[in-house]
Amino acid sequence: MHASLKSSQEPRLKPLARGTLLIASVSLLVLTSACSNSDGGREKANEEKSKGLSATKVCDASITGQAAQELRKLTGADTFEQTDEVKLKSVAQKLTSSSSTVRSACEIYLPDASSPAVQIDFSRRTEHPTRSSFESSNADEWIVFPIGRHARASGSGADIYFSCPAKNKGVPDLIRGNLRSSNSSLSEKDTDFARISILNSVSRNLADALDCSEESQLPEKMPVSSERWTKN
Repeated sequence: MHASLKSSQEPRLKPLARGTLLIASVSLLVLTSACSNSDGGREKANEEKSKGLSATKVCDASITGQAAQELRKLTGADTFEQTDEVKLKSVAQKLTSSSSTVRSACEIYLPDASSPAVQIDFSRRTEHPTRSSFESSNADEWIVFPIGRHARASGSGADIYFSCPAKNKGVPDLIRGNLRSSNSSLSEKDTDFARISILNSVSRNLADALDCSEESQLPEKMPVSSERWTKN
């Protein structure tokens, strides 16, 4: 009697054990997959970049000729990365009818870096800096270049102000391009020239997208001459 009872129960007990094991395995797989997807999503958001780009391919292929050489010298790199696909036409559309700043219009990264080596913003402004505004600023020195309405290198960056009539009333006819970059191994003079050359090249292409190339007065080739403003 006992042997018969044991024999009749065995077929029911074994499927139950297998089912329990299957449920436990599926639960573990789901948890592992969820954790993996969560970590992978964060890594993808933080690290997804267009990789292996040449100097002439970043910033919507707006850094060309001399400026491309200066980018390579400034960064000491031949290939670059950027987080998003930059389209200067999109930047131009924003500046056509708005005075708001287009931040990170272009960010250039060195391979596997977490912060940009070069970052460029554009905005509409009502006026450009002058010698008197320099005197009242906190800066000790500006290196001023004869392009656009005003162009200078100072500190860790460069600025270019150029004329570009807006289509909408109430929007200023002056655009400011601002470039910020990390430390350079070049001499201070060469670093200033490299930064302003890169910004000039991107600004020229933006002016072309805005149909104000002639008004911008931004040259294809950067003049070597510059003026040094210092406070006595």
